[in-house]
Amino acid sequence: MATLTVEVEDHELNFLRDLLNKFPFVKVSEEAAEDSDEEVHANIREGVKQLSLVEEGKLKTRSARDFLKEL
Repeated sequence: MATLTVEVEDHELNFLRDLLNKFPFVKVSEEAAEDSDEEVHANIREGVKQLSLVEEGKLKTRSARDFLKEL
């Protein structure tokens, strides 16, 4: 048996789940990708560190408009 990992937009999840469940040879199992507590704490520490550097003028920022254009 093979395993296939698929990433799907949240609003399409129910449709895809229903579709796959119609095939008798497909087993659907969902695993939520969650960060561990340590990863969350490390991300927060990094954010605070970057904020301090910005306040000290050692790290440059960009405008929200530039950020949104990149998305």
